[in-house]
This record gives sequence, C-alpha cells and structure tokens, in this order.
Amino acid sequence: MLSAMEGTGPRVALAGTTEPLHIDARSHGGQLIERDCELDTLMVALTRLEDRVGGVITVRGPAGLGKTALLERAIARATEVGYRVRGAAPGPQERHFAYGVIRTLLEAPLHDANASERERLLDGAAAQAGDLLLSGNLPGPNATTSVAHSIFWLCAGLTDGDAPMMLVIDDAHWADRPSLGVISYLARRVSDVPVLIILAFRPDVPDVASDLLALIGDRRFAQSLTLRPLTVAGSAQLIRRSAPTVSIEVCRRCHDAAHGNPWLVGELGHQVASHGSDSLSFPAGSEPQVRTLAREVIARRLAALAPRDRAVSAAIAVLGERAQPHVVAAVAGMSFGEVAAARDALASAGLLGPDARGLAHALIGAAILENLPRAEYQRLHREAARTLLSDGAQSDVVAGHLLQCAPRGDSAATTVLQDAAINATRRGAPDAATAYLQRALEERGPADDRGRLLAGLAVATFDAGLPGARDRLREALAQMDDHASRVELLTRLATWYVLDAGDDELAALLDREVAADHDSDTRLALEVAALEMLIMVPDRHAERAARLAVLTDGDGVNPILQRAVLAHRAWLATELGTPDAPTCATFARQALDGDLLLGEAGSRAGFHCCVRALIFTERFAEAAAAITAMRDDHAVRGSLPLLAGAAWYAAELAQRTGRVADAENEARLALDLTPDDVNLFTGGAIEILVWALAERGAFAEARALLDEHGLADAIGGHIWEIGILHSRAVLALAEGDFPRAHDEAVQAGAFRIRQGRPNPGWTPWRSTAALALAHQGRQSEAAEVAAEELALAERFGTTGAILAATYAAAVAEPEDAARLDLCETVLARGGGSGSLLDLARVRLELGHALRRLGRRVEARPSLQLVLADADRTGATLLAERARRELVASGLRPRRAQRVGAASLTPRQRQVCELAACGTTNRAIAQQLFLSIKTVETHLAAAYEKLDVETREALVAALRSSEDGGP
Repeated sequence: MLSAMEGTGPRVALAGTTEPLHIDARSHGGQLIERDCELDTLMVALTRLEDRVGGVITVRGPAGLGKTALLERAIARATEVGYRVRGAAPGPQERHFAYGVIRTLLEAPLHDANASERERLLDGAAAQAGDLLLSGNLPGPNATTSVAHSIFWLCAGLTDGDAPMMLVIDDAHWADRPSLGVISYLARRVSDVPVLIILAFRPDVPDVASDLLALIGDRRFAQSLTLRPLTVAGSAQLIRRSAPTVSIEVCRRCHDAAHGNPWLVGELGHQVASHGSDSLSFPAGSEPQVRTLAREVIARRLAALAPRDRAVSAAIAVLGERAQPHVVAAVAGMSFGEVAAARDALASAGLLGPDARGLAHALIGAAILENLPRAEYQRLHREAARTLLSDGAQSDVVAGHLLQCAPRGDSAATTVLQDAAINATRRGAPDAATAYLQRALEERGPADDRGRLLAGLAVATFDAGLPGARDRLREALAQMDDHASRVELLTRLATWYVLDAGDDELAALLDREVAADHDSDTRLALEVAALEMLIMVPDRHAERAARLAVLTDGDGVNPILQRAVLAHRAWLATELGTPDAPTCATFARQALDGDLLLGEAGSRAGFHCCVRALIFTERFAEAAAAITAMRDDHAVRGSLPLLAGAAWYAAELAQRTGRVADAENEARLALDLTPDDVNLFTGGAIEILVWALAERGAFAEARALLDEHGLADAIGGHIWEIGILHSRAVLALAEGDFPRAHDEAVQAGAFRIRQGRPNPGWTPWRSTAALALAHQGRQSEAAEVAAEELALAERFGTTGAILAATYAAAVAEPEDAARLDLCETVLARGGGSGSLLDLARVRLELGHALRRLGRRVEARPSLQLVLADADRTGATLLAERARRELVASGLRPRRAQRVGAASLTPRQRQVCELAACGTTNRAIAQQLFLSIKTVETHLAAAYEKLDVETREALVAALRSSEDGGP
C-alpha cells in the first residue's frame, strides 16, 4: 500500500529534463561502419551552419542501429569548431513532463547570461520564453504555438552576433508533446537563424507523438536519415574488432541472426571472443527477431551473474539511469554497499554504460523488463513509486510508475495521481493529466472523490482535444451534491457549447437544474449559463429573450454575474436591432466596467458579447480598446483560441471601418493561430477573409479558401456558417454571378430571421440581395428589399448599415435624379462613424448620377475621393470602378498601379506602415508572427514598388499616398 509513504527528503532529479545530454565527444569504438553517407550529411549541415544557415536533420531507426554514435560525431565536430551545443536525452518516464526537453536545452544559456544580456535575449516576443525557462511559469494548455514563437526569438537572440547553435535530442520518441510542438515550429523556420536541430528517434515505439515527429521530419523543412542494418561485410568488420580470426561463415551466422543490427552484432562478437563460436546456439534455418535475440543474449549474460546483480539490473531498468543509488538500493531490496558491488559486476559484464550508472543500451533495458514476470514488473514499479514518494520526488515522477501498476484500491495512490494531474494541467500538458486521472479513477480507493476526479478528467480531456469530455462532465454531475460544484460544471458545459455546439442534452440538463430549489445567486449563475448555451440554440431565441428580461442585474448581485447579465442584454439587443445602437452600447460599456469580464474571457461568453456589440454599434474606439486589453491579458496570451478570437474581432472591426487590407491581415492571423478546426472564432475569420478577398478581386483565392475548409457547398445554420454564407453571396456579387448572389443572400437572411436576428447592422443580407436583383434588371424588387433594410437600419441607428442600405437603394433606382437625391440626402446627414468603404460607395453612386445628368465637372470631386479612399484601404474593385467613372467624366486618372503605394499588397502595406513608425524588422516579425527573412522580402518588394531606398523615403512615400498623391 502507498498509505505509509509519508516523509521528506531530497528531490530525485527527473531523468532527461533537468540535466543536458552529456556525450563524450571522443571517438567511441573506432570508425563508424557503413555510415559514411550519414556522416557526410551531418558534416555538410555543420559547414552550412558555419555560414549561419540553420537546418534540421532527423535520424531514425530501431534500437541498436547507431543513432547515438552519429550524434556523438556531430557533437564532437560542433564542439571542435566552437559552436554552442545543447542536448537532451529524455527517457520514458518523462513523456508527460511538459516542456521538459525545451527547458533542458535552453534553461542554462539564460541562467548563465548576465542581467543586461538576459534583458536583450528576452526582449519583445522572447519574453514568454523567459517566464517558462527562468521562472518555471508554465503556459496554458493551448499555448504551444505562442511559446514556440517566443522560443524561436530566444534562439535568434542567442545566436545574434554570437556562435551558431546546435540543439541535439537523442531518444526524441520519449520527448513530451509540448516540446515536440515547439521543435516542429522551429523546424519550419530554422533556416532564418543559425541553429541546427538534430533529432534521433525510434519509429517503432508505441504511443509516441508520431504526428509531430513526422511534421519535424517533413522533407520540405528537414533532411531525414533512415539508418539501415549493416551488410554482411559490415557485420564481419564489426565482429572482427572483437574476434579478429573468426571465419566469414560465423560472421554471416551472427549477421543473419541479428538482422544486421550493429549493437547486437557487436554483442555477438563479444560473445564469440569470450566463449568461442560454439557458444552461438542458433537452430539451422531459424530467423529470430532482433528483440527476441537481444532478450536471449541479455538473459544468457544475466544468468552468469549473482541474483543480487540481476535484482540491481532490474531496478535500474525500472528507474532509469539517473536514479539515485539509495533509491536503486531500496527498489532492489538491498544495502547501498551491495548495490555498488552489483554495479561493478554489471559493468564487467558489459551491461552498464561508461559512467556505470545507466544501462549500456536501450535494448538491454527492454530485454530485462521483457524477461520479468508481470507480477514482478508491477511490484518493482510500485516499490519505485513508494520509495520515490517517501524520498520527496515530484508527484509526476511517482505517478509515472503508478501508471505501470494495476489498481489496488489505494486512496494514497489516487492522491498522488490527482496531484500529478493538477501539476500537469498547470504545465500545459492536458494529455498527461488525462492519463493520470483516468488511472486514478481505476484505483477506486475508499476515500476517493469520484465526482471531482471525473470533473477533472472531463476538463483535461476537453483541453487535450480528446473525445468524451462532455460525457465525463455529465457523469461527474451525477455524483456532485453541492450546488457550487454543480454550477461550476454546468457553466463550463455551456461555455464549451458556445465555442463548439454539439451537446443536444445540455439544454434539458440546464432546464432541470434551473427548476430545482436554489438560493438567488446560484439560480442567477445557472440562468446565465443557460443564456450562454441558448445563444447556440436558434429555435429557443424567443425563450432566451424572455428569460433574460426577468433577470436582475441590480445592487446586491454578484458583480461578475451582474456584468454577465448586462453583456447578454447588449448582445440580444444587438441581434434584434432594438432598442437602438446607443442603448446596446451602454449595456456593453457597463458590462465591461472594472475588467471583471475580461478575467472571465476563457470561461464565459460575456466579454466576447460586449466586444462584438461595441463593433456592431460602431463604438469603434471602445471596441479597439477592448480588443487591445484582451490581447494584453496574460491568460489570453497563453491561449491560442482566445488569441484567434482577438484577431477575429480585430478583423471584424477593420471590416466595419472599411479597412480591407487590415481585415485580411487580421483574419489570416486568426487562421494561422488555430489552423486545424473550424469553430466560432476561425469560422468568423474565414467569413471576413472571403469578404476581403472579394473586395480586392482575389476571387480564385477566396474560392480556394472555401474549398480548403469544406465550405463551398451546402452549409448549416450555425452563427458562423450564416456569416460565411453571406460572404459567399458578396463574393458571387463581385464575380458577377448575380442569381447565385441573390439566392445565397436570401438564404442567409432566412436563417437570421428564423433565429430572431434581423438587425442589418450584423448581416446586411437585404442590401446584398437588392444589389443582385438590380444587376439582373429587377429594379422594383430590389428597391423594395433595399427600402426594408433602410428602415431597419434607421431604427437601429448605425451609419454603416444606413449607408449600405442607401447604396443598394441608389443602385436599384432607375431615375438618375432620384438616385442623386438619395445619395445627397444621406451624405448631408454627416456624423456617425460608419465604414469608409460604404461612404465611398455612396459617393460613387453620387458621381455616377451627376455624370449621367451631364454634370461631369461636379461629379469629379466625389469620384476622386472614392479613388483615393479605395486605394488607401485596399478595395481594388471599388478603385477600378471609380477610375472608370473618372475617365467617363473626362479626366485621365492614374492607372491601376504596378508601382507606387496603391500597388502594395495588404501584407506589404502592413509591414511598411510598421517600418515607417520606426519598428525594427525583428519587432515587425515578432508582432506579425513572421520570420525576419519574410519581413525583409516584403520590405524589399515594397521599396522597389515605391522607388525608395531608405526608411525616411518610405515614410514620405506612404504619407504622399495618404494625401492623395501619386
């Protein structure tokens, strides 16, 4: 039992994570045999590194093929020429130690740096790496990409003006997933920094992160070396190092038996040298597997040793090579002195490595463990867990051994596993937490709190992206009696539903809980959770409105719940378009007061509702401030989904203000941060990106984006799907496919109306449909639809929606004089903060009407404004229309430029604007998640288009374009 494991003592070092990889750089065993090609590849990479060109090399092969020997040669050469060499060699017990490999590789250089050097290294985007490597502050479960981005900039700093660096990971198949995620990120960008990454791993180890190892070894980014067995000649050469006079026939027998595995061939050579060729007992015609033969060889060698020596070898195999001697003694069941004598015997038998601490080869440890009876194997792991816990080891280390043992109904074991899960969650390793909690549930100790175990398992499962999270949470609910815990679980379920709807039973579950007898705070918390869930249940929109109407948000209410209710009032009113925009904005502003909802951005929808309400009510400055606060929040910076959400909101803000290029850049950032799944955040980003691509005429790219995400054909009725459907209508309108544009706009509108969301300030589908009808010659129908939209927009009171509806009405109006009157009326109102793009479209129709009425000179100022605004915002199609109208008015405007500011792509303009503000290339790359080389490429292309050579000239060129210059 583990119940007696109380006690304190020195902490046991976690193998492979707290110490770097130490490999003797001297030659081992003479020249490597039949590895000339692999050695050449390593040496060429080291030569390129001397020219400050980084790279990635993966070395793969089963145990015994010489991966470590190759790494030794690379380390020896890199050390010889003065490179900074960092290495790590994780073991099987460290697979759940999040960022353990990265910490092993890069902690020491930071700790060794003086204060000023450390400040330089951790400047800008590298700061998060400092939190991890210096303070041990581990990021959230979704922060791997942001951590990797920070580590990349740390590596850039470590090699900036200093020696190149080589990062070596042996036995990378045992590396933790977060570390491999960071290495995968670096592998795709390492050509931008003088860093050479070398990983050696076994592809035949079960349950490893093979997907990440495959990404790292992708031939687009890395050179892959797959080690092959020796030939017969190579095996003979190796055997004759130990037994020079042995016959070729004996060499062939050894080669065939070992399948050319160098380590095993060498071991057979030692056996022949010590005992003669008659000691080989391979039945004629047999072809034993390498692991089977290795087990036989090791068993034969162990059989010649004393029971004491065999017990120590088993303890070392179970504990790993860095286990403290007194721990080995306790697990082996003997005194410290006996362990020292046993180590000497094992070293003499060739079973221990050069330092006489760890086993000489991975195959030896595997053979020892495979020869143990199952009961003895579990007994040793349980004894290891007991000893390590009493010795003060980290719970993660102890839990790693408990995972190998069958449950015994021991609540002390459950406590250790639960503590390890908590630590794993804090370290950002939800997959490890899932494994620990699953095993804790199996323990079934008498004092176990199964409800909390199930709740913890549900959260870890969700964070790890594994199936079954909601089922676990509902199972936990069934075992939870206290109201506070049940409310917490139900709130989390509702939040999951908002992000990714798909739990048909949640509504009924919440309804039952709300109907139960609760105090006022508990009831309000449950009602807020129900409101969040109901956002994603269109058929119950009216019920959501009714339930919200009776909720109180006055004095005496929990402040967070009070603000959550206000946030839902703001969002519901924005959906309906009533009351008006100022009232909706007031609700949102009050809800955001005190930043309480910002702190809940990861667990409640309130903050997100407020940001979008501010955008839709055209409180653009306040929306921008909220988005900035979200991006600066520490918790958000550790969560890629929330960072993607902030980028989506920034893209939506850019769309509403008519900044096409900015909207495209922010939408692309949202997709770059979470490229795999389409959900509320990424679906919203796709909607904006399709719109932006349509505005600048990149039709093929927009269609390819929709195809890539499976959104080009039939589409559902989720909030983000309806948005994409409307963007598809806008794209079809720009392409000139007017029937399709009308059908998809109407379909999107039908979804919005059915869901109780008619506000044109959200989705101006009627304007899109009216434009499609007008272009088909169906003016009267178009005018009717546009008039309906204009009335709704006037009622809500946002300038952008009014301008969009007026533009549609003007296009639908067959009489030029009436069209002119429409445009002049709305432009004369002034004020508001609507989209620059919508304003430009109305001005374009004004100029068009004036020209058709023969007032060409009067038309020109409006058309010139349209051209300048469209060029500045990146609205290529609108700029082309304005240019054609100016030509028709008798002017000769500049052509669509292949040079000049108007010719810059959205990304080039974004880079140039940052550079013009004095931002360094490094800081631009950090801010935009680009490499320095990519920034340099964008600037070089922009300099050529703008015909400038300095940043001072760049500033002048951009200012000239903003003033309407050429």
